[in-house]
Amino acid sequence: MRRLRVPPKMQKRVLEAFSRYRFRGDALGHRYQRYYDRYQRMTAERNVADFDTLVLKTAQLLRMDDAAAQVRSRWDAVLVDEFQDLNPIQYAIVRRLAQDHRNIFAVGDDEQSVYSWTGADPQVFRHFQDDFDIRPDHVLHLQENRRCPPSILDVARRFIALNATMFADRQPQRTTHDSPFPVEAVGFADDERETKWIMDDLRRDRSRPDGAPGWGDVALLYRTHRIGRALESAFLNAGIPCCLAQGRALADDKVVAYVLAALRVIANPGDEIHQELFYQAVLPESLFDSARAWGEEKGRTLIHQLEHMARTLPSDHSDRKKIWRGFYALKNLDALGKSHTSLGSLVEDILSEKVGRYRTVLEEHQEDLSDPVSHEEVVGLAERVQRAAEDAKSVWIPRQGGAEIPARKMILEMGIRSVALGGAPDPEALRITAADLPTLGLGLGLFKTAQLIRTRSFANTFRDFTAIDLETTDNNVDNAEIVELAAVRVRHGRVVDEFHSMVKPRVPITSGALGAHGISESDVAGAPYFEGVWSQFREFCGSDVLVAHNGYMFDFPILRRMAAKLPRGSDFSTYDTLPLARTLHATSRKLEHLAKRYGIHSGRSHRALDDCQTLARLFPALSETRVELALSDHRSLCDEARKIFDLIPPYSLGLHSDCLDFYQSESAACGDADLPSVDDLIRLLGGHQLMERLRAERSADKRYPETMGRLRRLIEACTHGDLAAQICAFLERAVLSKYDGAETEKNRVNLLTLHSTKGLEFSRVYVVGVEDEQLIPIPRDGVVSSLELEEARRLLYVGMTRAKDRLVMTRVKSRGERSTGGHRFLDEMGLQPRG
Repeated sequence: MRRLRVPPKMQKRVLEAFSRYRFRGDALGHRYQRYYDRYQRMTAERNVADFDTLVLKTAQLLRMDDAAAQVRSRWDAVLVDEFQDLNPIQYAIVRRLAQDHRNIFAVGDDEQSVYSWTGADPQVFRHFQDDFDIRPDHVLHLQENRRCPPSILDVARRFIALNATMFADRQPQRTTHDSPFPVEAVGFADDERETKWIMDDLRRDRSRPDGAPGWGDVALLYRTHRIGRALESAFLNAGIPCCLAQGRALADDKVVAYVLAALRVIANPGDEIHQELFYQAVLPESLFDSARAWGEEKGRTLIHQLEHMARTLPSDHSDRKKIWRGFYALKNLDALGKSHTSLGSLVEDILSEKVGRYRTVLEEHQEDLSDPVSHEEVVGLAERVQRAAEDAKSVWIPRQGGAEIPARKMILEMGIRSVALGGAPDPEALRITAADLPTLGLGLGLFKTAQLIRTRSFANTFRDFTAIDLETTDNNVDNAEIVELAAVRVRHGRVVDEFHSMVKPRVPITSGALGAHGISESDVAGAPYFEGVWSQFREFCGSDVLVAHNGYMFDFPILRRMAAKLPRGSDFSTYDTLPLARTLHATSRKLEHLAKRYGIHSGRSHRALDDCQTLARLFPALSETRVELALSDHRSLCDEARKIFDLIPPYSLGLHSDCLDFYQSESAACGDADLPSVDDLIRLLGGHQLMERLRAERSADKRYPETMGRLRRLIEACTHGDLAAQICAFLERAVLSKYDGAETEKNRVNLLTLHSTKGLEFSRVYVVGVEDEQLIPIPRDGVVSSLELEEARRLLYVGMTRAKDRLVMTRVKSRGERSTGGHRFLDEMGLQPRG
């Protein structure tokens, strides 16, 4: 999809449209047809097939008589379960398989056909009856309902009876299960009140004297994942254990899983179990499982097995690189934890590295963006804006026909407290006009300025550290000894002190090592042994983070081994710059080559003090480069501006964006009738149809901005105490959200979409959001077809009939500041929401 340049938010919707086109013949429309044609060409060129294509090819194969006869001869009977979920192509396959022996048995419920968006069509029941001459006496009606009490079943059957019936002789259902609870409908002004009432009602229910239901006996069902995510955050902050559907729980998000694993290591640095869980979060599942199995076979712990594999696999083996990458990230966590005092900044720093990296939309398109530092006008304006922010000065910008409103928003995000629009400027205010950005223009220029200021604010965390380096008798980390040891202390990014000592080893210096560093036996003959140097070296380093290049693969294991039995031989934090260099540069990451790239004099290579001095200057440079995510290119500025504009609509017109509301309030405050209206702005950004599509669609894939939104809601509730206390509070909340497999969770409230509940049952069911805006699809022409309305009824019917004892349906007047419309379905049931 990305190669087809389909926006991430549209990818699931586009694929679903492809399925409906292939299986039902639904029209694609001009834009989707272009995507489809390119998709077909691309898969054909690569000789690959998706699942839909496999189904289509199977149907095509079975249209060949010889092939069909050969396949049919393998079975004497065909059984089809969940028959209502078949699409016409799948049914054609079933028909061809059974057309000779005609021994076919289908199990299904047309009243639970809720997957039309995947191509499913309940009309397959009619085709089945016609194609196989199914007489009424061959239709078996399951009349006994062993789940729902009469109070729920009566309301549900009355509601679904409004749909056109497919089986005229359908027999009524019977139930012997009873319940003291009536079906309830409750209304609220907004979703916050709704969520609070549900949590209070759950607690009241659990305090009943006649036996409280367990958390796992409760399910909250809803139409869209957005409601589930909001419920999850509220439940976690309230201390109520809950689990979302597979892939939807907080910890199922790959970014969140990485953060949780990293925080557990930071909170428990010596706990090998948490280290294993971190590896599980960053390594491919097959590699992790294989390493665990091989370790058990050899009697090694998983950690030791991974280290063994990293050292013994060939240097070009992909698994070796993955293990070292995870190892570097693991070892750097201790240093990261010590360099932060707040959970929010720590999480942001954790996600800045490539392992488990959070990639923003700009990072995804960094090849299309120029480096803001490469524009002198941007650098100059950024310096002026930062000085104004530091001096608490305001900013004045002229009227720009409406463009001044988003410009004001960008300037405020740069740390400026007040921005005046037009009129007479304050003499003390910083004036910003298009003349300040003659090459880029005001819009793109301000964006690049904000980008530069943002990266500066996130600059090098390690401004105070000690760079170390050592030379050894050999390159074997298991038995090599140190012959030269050096350290350089850095404060505020500047070198302030140095340490250097030769070290006499107790093993010979190999010819290979001599050729690398040039240190001979005679050079160290009069030097102290390592234990005689250690205390002075350790005192010099103090509590600083020790920084080395390729340290985890060489320097740190040797240093820890030789200092293991010496005072303070293990209580130091380490950081390896090699992963950072790999993140930033695809070419050679050798220290001397990186130094040359940054214009740093590297002295004598493979001499400890010279390499330390080089690293002490290189690390701050690498850290500064890390924040410049938009790499320089040579495309025209117009191309870059167009690229930026392509990225804007999903974020400005999307459901959770406040851009339009901000523009409306700001333009109203300006009192200028000549400013473009909100409708004008929507049209410039792509039009109402695009906005409706963006707002109606919720991609199935986890999207990083949403993930960070979920994280921030938890982080904001964990700001008390020191960093350790904040991490502990965060982990306690996160562990309340979990998904453990295909079955529902026994000890957690189940948060599920209506589409995912078929076959499940719960004592208590809350259907959240029984509202027109949530359940009834409103097409662009505003006319709901009878087929769409009937499927919406079937979906709600499925949810209602999950309840064994108590059913509660809720609706709100506004959800997320949007009106929800009416409650047609509650009216059809004869239920008036109370409250």
